[in-house]
Amino acid sequence: MSTRIRTRAVCIRAGVLAASLALVSLASPPAHAAQPQGADQSADRSQAAAAAKKKAVDNPNIGSSTGLPLPRFVSLRADAVNLRVGPGDQYPIKWVYHRVGLPVEVLREFDVWRLVVDSDGNKGWMHEATLIDTRHFVIPGQSPVTLYRSANEASRAAAQLMPGVVGLIQRCNAGSDWCHVRVDHKGGWLERSQFWGSFPGEKIPAK
Repeated sequence: MSTRIRTRAVCIRAGVLAASLALVSLASPPAHAAQPQGADQSADRSQAAAAAKKKAVDNPNIGSSTGLPLPRFVSLRADAVNLRVGPGDQYPIKWVYHRVGLPVEVLREFDVWRLVVDSDGNKGWMHEATLIDTRHFVIPGQSPVTLYRSANEASRAAAQLMPGVVGLIQRCNAGSDWCHVRVDHKGGWLERSQFWGSFPGEKIPAK
């Protein structure tokens, strides 16, 4: 009688052990098993995108939407551009600009909206679709300035530019006080201090 009981107990323990091994086998994938190749690549891309976004958020000198430097100059794309009090179409229009090419300075980014300031200090939000990267300048103040034939005040004058005139910046050498510009069909040199639309010493490559 006792022999049969011991035999039965051994069989039960053996059955439990076999069931446990089967569960372990099901829970652990074979050594040769691997995740789909696309899953790793997708994860890597997601991590890289998250890292880039975090870097932009952490650095106030990099746009959170474009990754471009802040601040930077851009120009108006159309002859009717709205300046709003907030980053969205639901915000009231503060000002309407009617000047293609007028430069504005981008201070911040929020999705497709850019916080900008103009040469008179007016600040507000513009949609990215109304802006272009082409560099322009505007003559500020109340007095005309001289456009020279070469980067020297001793050179001959090419034209007198009145306040409010907008032109194209064609080239500024790094560290130079002069930039080569064009207004309509007339080209020449302007001192940076005489126009608005460039940072001191900024290099603007030739177009």
